[in-house]
Amino acid sequence: MKVLVVGASGLIGSHVMQALCDAGCQVTGMSRRRPQGARDWLAADVASLTDARDWLPLLRQADAVVNCVGIIRERRAGDFDRLHRAAPAALFAACEQLGVRRVVQVSALGSDAAASTGYWRSKGAADADLLARAVQACVVRPSLVYGDDGASSIMFRALATLPVLALPMARRARVQPIHVRDLAALIATLVTAEQAPPRELAAVGPRPLTLAAYLDELRRGMRAAPALVLELPAPLARIAARVAAWWPASALTPESLRMLERSADGGNTADPGAAAALLGHPPQDPARFAQPAQRIAAVWHWAAPMITLAMAALWLWTAAVSWFGWPHAQSHAWLAACGVPAPAREVTLLAASLADALIGALLLLRPRRWLWAAQLALVGGYTLAMSACLPGFWLHPFGPLSKNLPLLALMLWMWRGSR
Repeated sequence: MKVLVVGASGLIGSHVMQALCDAGCQVTGMSRRRPQGARDWLAADVASLTDARDWLPLLRQADAVVNCVGIIRERRAGDFDRLHRAAPAALFAACEQLGVRRVVQVSALGSDAAASTGYWRSKGAADADLLARAVQACVVRPSLVYGDDGASSIMFRALATLPVLALPMARRARVQPIHVRDLAALIATLVTAEQAPPRELAAVGPRPLTLAAYLDELRRGMRAAPALVLELPAPLARIAARVAAWWPASALTPESLRMLERSADGGNTADPGAAAALLGHPPQDPARFAQPAQRIAAVWHWAAPMITLAMAALWLWTAAVSWFGWPHAQSHAWLAACGVPAPAREVTLLAASLADALIGALLLLRPRRWLWAAQLALVGGYTLAMSACLPGFWLHPFGPLSKNLPLLALMLWMWRGSR
């Protein structure tokens, strides 16, 4: 069976490709860019394929099509409509025209052409278009999808390792997470089954969970330390969503917050019986999603940016205090103890302050791996020079030199751990 998987480079699409290959299908992937080393792949911008004629040459050999295209937020106005409705509708029209045997549309629970958010409306419009056509079709509507390499799953694992966390709708919104391997197996079954598939399928995990409970399951799976999850009040959540929306990678936007709020009425949960029957076993429980080996990476996801910001603040503050706050006469005395000639002391102090400021600014604006090696060399040099010339600082109760030891270890960790 020849199957075209549209949106094959994403989390769901890549797992669907593997599941179909395991089922003995001849699979062709399609996405904007061909992954390195990929075979049987079509590189095309799906957003530009909004006419059925655009799809006809891409579908000539296909017995079945799986549409996995989906975005959680728009980069440009109209992206939801182009990617979720217009392009899929053109694809479905071409499938109908060519007599493609079966079409599976990956949608989402809550999708409806009259829904309150652009994501749900655009998905719902495509669903309705497909179900109105003369093809064997199934609209698969998952709840939250978990995958080890999925962006949202990486984010949730990171959140689960924070000691204290405030989330909107933490104990009211309900989700029913399904593992991406189970979702891919469901889709492969729908594509390859001899009998016609169900018109619609809720692809959900075995049980509904609040966001706080879901994080608890991930935390226990990673064997992470206990944490306190608080519910962010609605007015603060709306302000946070508007602010976070300015960051292109943020999953929290006013629209995603509305979807979360709507999930409190059970719209993002469903009976898992139909999915379990197709799989032949219950979907994997969320308690088994995360593993202990993922804990360090989960902590690193938030700790690395926090360390970078803290170190940038340290360098910038040191530069300001060295030049503007601390008496230059005292600094000159220390430089004299290190053998710096009197005419060069002010210049040396200025150069050191500017170097500190430059490192702090680069950490904020253009953090790079080599910066950690540079800091390691600079702090190590400072420590050695002061140990030789001003050894009394090792006995200082505030530890101006002894505190360099954990800083050096941290810099070494960041140098070797950063990409």
